[in-house]
Amino acid sequence: MKPKYLAKLFVMVLTCALTLGVSAKSDEVSRMGIFVSNFTEAGLYQFDLEEDGDPDLAHFGDPAFTDELIKFGITHNVINNPKSTIKTCRDKTCEYGKHIISGQSVAASVRKYFDLPLKNQSIEDSSQEVYYDGRNYHINAPDWRPETVYYAEVQEVSRRRGVITMSGELYNLRNKKDRPATFTATAKPHEWNGKDTWAILSLNVDWK
Repeated sequence: MKPKYLAKLFVMVLTCALTLGVSAKSDEVSRMGIFVSNFTEAGLYQFDLEEDGDPDLAHFGDPAFTDELIKFGITHNVINNPKSTIKTCRDKTCEYGKHIISGQSVAASVRKYFDLPLKNQSIEDSSQEVYYDGRNYHINAPDWRPETVYYAEVQEVSRRRGVITMSGELYNLRNKKDRPATFTATAKPHEWNGKDTWAILSLNVDWK
């Protein structure tokens, strides 16, 4: 093969490789945006799971944060997995809500996105009380759907010592031009059901 054809072939291969590299990177950033959106759509905006993290943010060790984890697990499933996890209460009176969701489903969601164990329990000292009967949480599913949903658009990504830092803007699901906040999130590599993903470490949303 003549040198000029080799040169053309090299350029074609290099261009193809660069294109694939950009595409792969873009796909990963898109998946990161979906990952962070799982928290913001559930109304979870400020927390830090690291012991030496921001003292002004909620920490996993705080009893109140256990309530937030339970709320996240319930809201996440109401929004994303209603057909598979939300059932109709069989009790005719349904004193504590018309629907139920298993504690197993709630704990699995917390493990998937936080890589944390969860002690299923009732929530009493909260604006959103929840009854846990030892197996299921009793809720009114429609009450757990937020009126306004904010998604995350990841714009910058950096990695250091196994921690991924993602930052960008939140936007209104119904109006992508409505961007009322910026965010910074940190996460660690995590495996769930045999797939590589991330587990959140912190999230800090700065409302404009």
